[in-house]
Amino acid sequence: MFHNLAICIWLAVVLCRQVCPQLLAADLSATAADQSARPYSAVRTMVSQYCADCHDNELKKGGLDLASIYLEDLTQHADAWEKVLRKLRARQMPPPEKKRPGESAFTAVIAQLESSLDSAAAKHPNPGRTETFRRLNRTEYQNAIRDLLALEIDAAELLPKDDASHGFDNVTVGGLSPTLLDRYISAAQKISRLAVGAPRRAPGGDTFRLPPDLTQEAHVEGLPIGTRGGLLIPYTFPRNGEYDIQIRLTRDRNEAVEGLSEPHELELLLDRDRVKLFTVSPPGGRRIVLL
Repeated sequence: MFHNLAICIWLAVVLCRQVCPQLLAADLSATAADQSARPYSAVRTMVSQYCADCHDNELKKGGLDLASIYLEDLTQHADAWEKVLRKLRARQMPPPEKKRPGESAFTAVIAQLESSLDSAAAKHPNPGRTETFRRLNRTEYQNAIRDLLALEIDAAELLPKDDASHGFDNVTVGGLSPTLLDRYISAAQKISRLAVGAPRRAPGGDTFRLPPDLTQEAHVEGLPIGTRGGLLIPYTFPRNGEYDIQIRLTRDRNEAVEGLSEPHELELLLDRDRVKLFTVSPPGGRRIVLL
């Protein structure tokens, strides 16, 4: 008897597996659909109760047709739900004259929208259209020359000023006009001569003048601590050799140095190493002797 009962149970299980696979599959599909709908339950409830009357296919207020998309995956219409999220954060929707949900409903819907949209954006980032090529602005060009060639240049003397947009001068740098291209080529020629040490055709020199309004009573930034006054000159020597460096103190029309009432020390540095230390003393005839 028990043996026959076991056979009946076994036959019933086999028969169920053969006859009802579609029912089992349908049951599983329904369960999966319910689980996928749960993350958007607060959003769908709010849209159906408070939003669908105005944001449907007929009225479509604000350009939004939420009644046609609120049952679908939120990430398929991310742009529309971003607009909804901004309105809900500011509590602008539903309008004050319409029926509005409680604060807890607002919080739940905002949390569901933020979580879904942020997760989708992290998985599929879309930075938008960017320029394939763009030129360097003056500051970037100057820094690139410094890093690549170890040359300190003044890009403001070689290139025109960059146009500013939204407070930045590296935004409108997508185009390169023929005139600007000539300036970049001219700058590259001058920089390349400095980089390879091209000699001059004729002997010559460079003169650096101290600005007349620059005080010599305070420390100059970039010079050693403890010094007062002086001039810091970034300079690239064109080639190896012996250079003659002459220092001339500023004089008035009577060839006298103002303020020189006692001896002072004048220090000459090259790459922050001392080359020479001079003593400048006021002579009796009020003429300067450089020792």
